Amino acid sequence: MKLNSQRQWFIIGGIVAVVAAAAAVGVRLAPPRIDVGVRAPNFTATDLTTGKPVSFNADYRGNVTLVNVWATYCIPCRQEIPAMDSLYQALRGQGFRIAAISIDPLPPAQVKAFADQYHISFDVLQDSTGRIEQLYRTTGVPESFLIDRQGQIVRIVQHAAEWNTPEVRQIVAELLGPKAG
Repeated sequence: MKLNSQRQWFIIGGIVAVVAAAAAVGVRLAPPRIDVGVRAPNFTATDLTTGKPVSFNADYRGNVTLVNVWATYCIPCRQEIPAMDSLYQALRGQGFRIAAISIDPLPPAQVKAFADQYHISFDVLQDSTGRIEQLYRTTGVPESFLIDRQGQIVRIVQHAAEWNTPEVRQIVAELLGPKAG
């Protein structure tokens, strides 16, 4: 069966319109680009100490916060935990927080038991849905986002880092303001 020329162009026009509409919807539905200078997206995760949900906007805004996306199976994640904890211990009384969000699909009790083995003193959260990965557009684990008191991302680190160096302490102290040391 042969279609006439006018009908073929009508069909092609319809296909192009559908593709264009789908592309426009896809662009609008995509989360905003994550980069330095961008407002940190709000997230919700479960606090493994209390079992209750926490959110960035309600529980961390107004603090200098290191959002760390990690997993128990990640060897580099394990390696950076002691340095993160040392940094947290040094600056926690001055408005510095760490929200370490596990993306493990494990039961919360297993992730908490893992964290307890490392004697982590900062907030250990879990998002087994993977929503944090979508919101922050992570490329793997560990990935960390240093966020200032106004909620702006000031640094992104896409690998394990030595968090307790004098340079990192200086960066966080500057973000905390004059009372930090």
